[in-house]
Amino acid sequence: MSSRKTIFSSLITAFTITALLSCKAFAGYATILIYHKFGEKNSPSTSVSIKDFKKQMAYLKNHRYKVVPLKTIVDYLYKKQPIPDKTVAITIDDGYRSTMKAFKILKKYGYPFTLFLYAEGIARFPAYLTKEELKEIAKYPKVTFGNHSYKHLRFAKMIKTMPLDKYVKMIEEDTLKAQKRIEKLTGQKPEIYAFPYGEYNRVYIKTLKKLGFKALFSQDDAAVSYLTSPFFIPRKPVVGSWSKMKRFKKMLKKEPLPVIKHTPPIGYINNNTINIEAVIENPEDYKNCQIYISEKGWTKAEKYKNRVKLTKPIKINRWKNRISVECYNKKTKRFANYIWMIIH
Repeated sequence: MSSRKTIFSSLITAFTITALLSCKAFAGYATILIYHKFGEKNSPSTSVSIKDFKKQMAYLKNHRYKVVPLKTIVDYLYKKQPIPDKTVAITIDDGYRSTMKAFKILKKYGYPFTLFLYAEGIARFPAYLTKEELKEIAKYPKVTFGNHSYKHLRFAKMIKTMPLDKYVKMIEEDTLKAQKRIEKLTGQKPEIYAFPYGEYNRVYIKTLKKLGFKALFSQDDAAVSYLTSPFFIPRKPVVGSWSKMKRFKKMLKKEPLPVIKHTPPIGYINNNTINIEAVIENPEDYKNCQIYISEKGWTKAEKYKNRVKLTKPIKINRWKNRISVECYNKKTKRFANYIWMIIH
């Protein structure tokens, strides 16, 4: 355990998101949408109706959103460039057969999109895309395929169940096996990876980075700014009750909160009593800050200079919690948030 703690502590600094640019407000931000199933009434919590999906794609066009390839957003992050306003990317996870319904609509608008594939399931299990369907999608010049693991297990949680070297080896083997199968079926070798269940830890991130991935994606309901790390990119889930048009519109309007660093760090932590604090850029622009913890709900936060924090430590019991810091931007008159996940 001592070697594990040493690695964890050294990684905290490596994965603290630090501001590299100085500007008084975001020129813009990107919203990355994540879908799973389409028109599947038997899966209400992970599906979006075809009617709503059509409305959403039309809304993006009619309101002049720029639907760009995921690579475009990643390039902005590597170049540390401000992101143009109203930038959107569309992603679909897993590779269910109902993806074909969405594919027809995406082609109609000429929208680029990314399909993160669950490698064990595709072209093998009945609920997933067949070889023929994958070949048809692969012919579309605006599609990119990403790695969504081979086994689709709760890899982030499994760090607590085995020695660190075995854990890293497991991640490497699963990921490379998925790479091989996805390339064979689509002709593309993925350069991007989406965490199964949107769950991650620092060792998991470091391992994928060493394997050569250029960008890693979560399922944290937040937008993307120039401060975002390429290895910790949030996406907004459009599923179930979250897929209705009213929420979809709000989703597009919520800004990223410019968090420079935060406590606790992302991923695995060694205790269940935590202090929560975020340091934000341009603090004078924000008011009415709150902090959300999955098992606790919303709590009014204390804002002092450039820090937003809870006034006292809290004890958490769930193995996984997402923490969201949200404030109101007085200049843009929009809410802004930043989210990360912890496990213990």
